[in-house]
Amino acid sequence: MGGKATEMIIAGTIGKSGLIDQLIAAGKLADIDKIKGHWEASLWQVVLNPMPGVRKALVIAGSDRRGTAYGFMALSKKIGISPWYWWADVPVVHRNALSISVTKPAWDEPAVRYRGIFINDEDWGINEWARHTFEKDFGNGVGPKTYEKVFELMLRLRLNYIWPAMHEVSKEFGNTPENVALADRYGIVAGSSHCEPMLYNNVHWNESKKGRWNYSTKRDTIYDTWKETVMDRKDKEAVWTLGIRGIHDRGMEMPPAGITERIDLLEQVFRDQRGLIDNYVTRRYGSPAECFVPYKEVLPVYNAGLKVPDDVTLMWVDDNFGYIRRLSNPAERTRPGGSGLYWHLSYYGSPHSYTWINTTAPALMWEEFKKAWENQARTIWVINVGDIKPMELGIDYFSKLSWDPAGQLADAQPLFLRSFIAEQFGTALETPLYELLTEYYRLGTIRKPELMDRVWSLSLSHQRAGALASAYEGLLKREAAVFAKVPSTKWDAYTELVGFPVRILAATGLIFMRDRDSVLGNSQTNAIDRLKLFIQGQVSYYNDSVAQGKWRFMMPGMVTGKNLPAWNSQVAWPWGEIRAPDTSKHEVEPDLLVPASSFATPVKSTKAKWTTVPGLGQSGNAVALEPAGLDAAWADGDKSAPAMEYTFTADGRGGKVILYFLPTFRIYPGMLLRVTVGVDGNTITTLEVPGSSGKEDENGQNRNEAIRNNCVRALVNLPGLPAGKHKLFIRAVDPGVVIDRIGFVTGYR
Repeated sequence: MGGKATEMIIAGTIGKSGLIDQLIAAGKLADIDKIKGHWEASLWQVVLNPMPGVRKALVIAGSDRRGTAYGFMALSKKIGISPWYWWADVPVVHRNALSISVTKPAWDEPAVRYRGIFINDEDWGINEWARHTFEKDFGNGVGPKTYEKVFELMLRLRLNYIWPAMHEVSKEFGNTPENVALADRYGIVAGSSHCEPMLYNNVHWNESKKGRWNYSTKRDTIYDTWKETVMDRKDKEAVWTLGIRGIHDRGMEMPPAGITERIDLLEQVFRDQRGLIDNYVTRRYGSPAECFVPYKEVLPVYNAGLKVPDDVTLMWVDDNFGYIRRLSNPAERTRPGGSGLYWHLSYYGSPHSYTWINTTAPALMWEEFKKAWENQARTIWVINVGDIKPMELGIDYFSKLSWDPAGQLADAQPLFLRSFIAEQFGTALETPLYELLTEYYRLGTIRKPELMDRVWSLSLSHQRAGALASAYEGLLKREAAVFAKVPSTKWDAYTELVGFPVRILAATGLIFMRDRDSVLGNSQTNAIDRLKLFIQGQVSYYNDSVAQGKWRFMMPGMVTGKNLPAWNSQVAWPWGEIRAPDTSKHEVEPDLLVPASSFATPVKSTKAKWTTVPGLGQSGNAVALEPAGLDAAWADGDKSAPAMEYTFTADGRGGKVILYFLPTFRIYPGMLLRVTVGVDGNTITTLEVPGSSGKEDENGQNRNEAIRNNCVRALVNLPGLPAGKHKLFIRAVDPGVVIDRIGFVTGYR
């Protein structure tokens, strides 16, 4: 703001700032009722003559402390400071003068109450970086100096909730009082993950002194430990995670027993934990809040009848690969505690980890989180972000999505990518960078670099492998061309946000295509060695040269486990492959493959419609039934349901149609996930999306490959048809269906 002290900025929290309260009392903030009593809301308003000697002021009023902070951070962003100025080295734009235009009062508030990140699987990245580069004096990896930078980033992104790093290599968050004090100072709500009940990280439980972490045999000892944590954290804002699992993400321990005994034990745990909270925890900023996360082996226990107190938030979970296992049924939607979601951008576990490069498309985040929103999961959203880097784009999009899910439409990915690029790199690079990242996410959907293996590469037909090799090669060339246009002042930010992940994906894909050639008899050893050295060079450049070595030890490179093809290795490199190659397995390739988005829609509905989602699926234009709430359901065979039609030509020999679905789940147990398929108006079958029942985990027969491919196939036999043109139709039955491509096999084109 310009002028000789006649213009100023006034900021403060309602009820906490004398000046703000004076302006309210004087009637100068006419729209203050829009945010009074709201959660994390802020008001921007220009006020004339707010006080003697001041002609004009930009007033930023917050309904609470975070609302005020978010208003300030929005101002910071408007004047050219990226939220990623420190974490991704985006240069701060220098301006000789600043001008802010606020033509009328504006207010904003979040839709999801708690919006958080989970720093996890930190052994090889952020922990090593903090321990050896950024926070050497702490000596225990991620500590107060690192968390202060994390908390600032969160405020700038308008996130408010954290599950701190919790592996054995990290000192427990709560055991460093400065961590807890910093979170409180920054207004960050410190919680704990699904395997850390009552804000206690049981990875540090001393079994030799205290016995097994088993509540049925060591109830008093575990209870006393929880009580210590409660007494330490009782006056801090928190979300208390209830329940119990095994040590460090292992299954719940108890003597051999059935599901009934597990239910009884967990309900006893709830009573004891709630008693501690009710007796000792101070109510502050809306706390205490409580959540229960039915993750992995706990979900079947919940589904079998476990009673969770009604005012506790049920946090549903994905399948570790981005697909939500279930959401609330109608009865659960009436619970005052509501529901939320825990979701993965990074995962360390079987069938294979992906903890290195973020290739999860924003479009998939939109599809799954929007489905959660439409099915009333609106209280707590948390994403597993691994080491934070290089998950920056995913974290940034999540921050926007969780703030205003209803405002995000099907074109969310292109809109986000273009705005993010413009904010970090300027509008001159917007189009080439957008095109580069769009192709990057499409190829990353086909296969994450961490999940590439020899079994996959050998399953590809010659045509498919050749097309992928060309695409990976093209991605490398396109990236090099874009990089040549990036100003040197932005090289570091570009490498961290775009260049490094794109190069790793493209080079890894080429390695597997070259390895495939070698196994099939066309030696590519030299090419593979060159690509391997290229990747190693990229890792070294990131660690040692980017931002003058600021991120040394952050990028772990190609190996995190001793056995390269095992699930706990970061990547499954072909030169570490120990399985005998199988060249006999090939998917049935259709004669004609078309994107599902090429349909015509003769039937419309007021409840839902088939919607093309740019960036979603292997095609990059999958079609989802939107919205995905319970209202968007039809009786099987209901011809008022929205349908897609595809014209094809038969030659009279008969054949099949292949439907390529995203591997999504039914909305909740008891529902199904189906579509009806027919030709020329006559129904052939109603089929269920394979693997959508929720009965399998990520190692199940359908799910194991579906999650790696982001795709599951269903074959439909077509009747003998006379030669000529015909119309295939796919009609909606259940909400949550996403169709990527349609394939015609034998005799159709």
